[in-house]
Amino acid sequence: MLKTFSPSEAAFSLFELTKRQPQFVMRYAMLSAGVMAINLLLVAATNAGEAMQRYLELAQTETMPQLDEVQAILGPAMPALIFSYVTSAILNAFLAGMALRKTLHDREDGFWGLQAGLIEVRYLIATVALILIIIVTSALLVMISTLLAGVQGALGSLAAIASMGALFWFGIRLSQFGVMGAVTGTLGLKESFEQTKGKFWRYTGAYALWLVVVIILGIIVQSLATIGASALGTRIGSGLPANLEAFATAGWAFYTLFYGMVTGFLNLGFICIGAYAWHQSRGDLPPPKSDL
Repeated sequence: MLKTFSPSEAAFSLFELTKRQPQFVMRYAMLSAGVMAINLLLVAATNAGEAMQRYLELAQTETMPQLDEVQAILGPAMPALIFSYVTSAILNAFLAGMALRKTLHDREDGFWGLQAGLIEVRYLIATVALILIIIVTSALLVMISTLLAGVQGALGSLAAIASMGALFWFGIRLSQFGVMGAVTGTLGLKESFEQTKGKFWRYTGAYALWLVVVIILGIIVQSLATIGASALGTRIGSGLPANLEAFATAGWAFYTLFYGMVTGFLNLGFICIGAYAWHQSRGDLPPPKSDL
């Protein structure tokens, strides 16, 4: 029988990793900033950032934007935005593989822990599969809610609430696909269901605690990064550079490095939660000192 784990200790396990492996955490944060820089460079080179700024300016007006206006602004930029998203997904798969090897097996293979291996391939495939599963499931639940709403409005509202709860439950049960994929050599989706069985509220508590930290620190750090960039003469605005000329400034360099490193650090916390829970379930760690 799998052992249980402490949600509170899992939520803050990143700090323990930072204390034991500060060099690794620093490298991960720096590489995360590098990934952010590549994504912003792609957006700037294709002028997609300018389109996003125009759209945000349109959305902030008092009148509701018309569909043709939105299409005229974002339509030409969509290929660049999609390419940037795909590139980001691939690069983040490398970061995930780096983090999983370190947190699960204390290994750093390749350059700074980066390696093009099976873990990265499986993680990327599983991510795409998970997105497709969620999209299909969401579409089915929306259809059911719409049908029930046609019969009785109250039923439709209840169905919508139940659908959101079902999606949340589904997401938590599949949240360990990266960890389980790395330790079993599979995509990890089915194995995630087995790992989280009977521990739904523990995983929910751990992720909720860390999410509060991420939201609070994220707001503070983004504000500081924006203020710092402004002091260097750069207005961040939508968070995307309008063009290459705008991106090639000291302000954007500061924003990307500072905000990118902290964001990478915070994202690493989510992987640490799954790794801690897995180690604890195997008895690799001492029994929890505290619990929720």
